[in-house]
Amino acid sequence: MSGSRAVRAAGLVMAVLLTACAFVPRKELNTDFSERNWGIRRSNIAAVQNFVLKGRVAEAGITGGRGDLDWTQAGDHLDLRISGPLGVGALAISGDRESVEIRSKDGTVTTRDPASYMQQQLGWSLPLSTLRYWALGVPAPGLIDDQPREVLLDDVGRALRFDQFGWRIEYIEYQSVNSLSLPRKLSLASGGRTFRLVVDQWIGTP
Repeated sequence: MSGSRAVRAAGLVMAVLLTACAFVPRKELNTDFSERNWGIRRSNIAAVQNFVLKGRVAEAGITGGRGDLDWTQAGDHLDLRISGPLGVGALAISGDRESVEIRSKDGTVTTRDPASYMQQQLGWSLPLSTLRYWALGVPAPGLIDDQPREVLLDDVGRALRFDQFGWRIEYIEYQSVNSLSLPRKLSLASGGRTFRLVVDQWIGTP
């Protein structure tokens, strides 16, 4: 190969490599400032043991799949009422980590595995044991996929997105609630299904 051809070939290879590099997705990184604020924020939210949440829940893409949500959390005890969720009528769930009672048009059932029961009977479910943390804007206690920097933060240290226990949680909008900034709109996606939660009112938070 002549010298000129070798130069042209080298230039072509370099151009291809540069073009390929341009299409490599860049990992989104948090700033040091947002990471520091995130640490403070998680500590403050960890202190929230009791709250009342009023809002709406719906499955994305499902017509008529919206339900009004009334949720009271007192420590580990949950009292959750959904009116008209996904066309199955009123649903009430109460209990703690040991046992949960589910009341629906089909009667009352006590179970230690509410997610499986809801999936079998209703065709959908939400992870109740972790939902209380996700609703507040933080991961549930336990491992986050590919720690330590898998929580994508905004400029002021609030969670924008993280994956946990097979779910992707994304925060769309926050609102000021007393001394905290808490989620107003978020989505939870798993297994090809996406649920959207809109919080109209937080009660009982610091």
